[in-house]
Amino acid sequence: MAIKGCSEGHLRDTATRLYDFAEWCSYRFNLNDIKIYINELKRDYSPSHIRKVIIDIRRLLKHLNHPLSDIELPKMPKQRKIVIKVKDIQQLLKEVEGLPAESMRLRTRAAVLLAATSGLRAEELYRLRISDIDVDDRTVNVRPEVAKDCEGRVTFFSIEAQNALKEFFDSYKPKSVYPFSESTLRKSIEKLNSPLRLKHMRKFFSQQSDRLGMPTSVKKLLMGHSLRGDVDLSRPLRLPG
Repeated sequence: MAIKGCSEGHLRDTATRLYDFAEWCSYRFNLNDIKIYINELKRDYSPSHIRKVIIDIRRLLKHLNHPLSDIELPKMPKQRKIVIKVKDIQQLLKEVEGLPAESMRLRTRAAVLLAATSGLRAEELYRLRISDIDVDDRTVNVRPEVAKDCEGRVTFFSIEAQNALKEFFDSYKPKSVYPFSESTLRKSIEKLNSPLRLKHMRKFFSQQSDRLGMPTSVKKLLMGHSLRGDVDLSRPLRLPG
């Protein structure tokens, strides 16, 4: 998974789930043990967490060439679509201003605005280098090794994000080439009461782009979605101006 390029957070969460399972069954298991373990988890955890656990167990079984590696995934209950509006981002930023340290406030504000106005994935944001961000031109270079599909792209961010980035970088004393490391941002975000997380900023970008009438194909390009077979590309793009 590390070679594949999975984020540190994903690796850490996967390891935790697998260690919990291994210790529960004392490192020896059969199909009945797996069924009991999953049923016990269902009492305390959400369907999405159960699904992640089963995916991890299947990955482990496949690695061991175990005959049980084809365990079927449970069906996910359909959830109501989360709608994120400008006022929700404004409320999040208001909470960010209440963070205890100035460096924490500046970093988190810059990260939120950059993610919300560029369409970056949270994992892409965490792995950005300072050199990937052109503050003056308001562009972000998403390197192929950072992008989920391993295809590099360029996306843009707003003037408000530009101002937040300038303020952050002016005060930033880099200990690393990665200004938005996952561990640092997590500590800040967890101090907030808002249910929104950095992963939701990408959803806001997508929804806000639709609300503002951005062509779907342009939005997909900026977000790094595949355009193979996209019917929107069969029509000429008409950009304002």
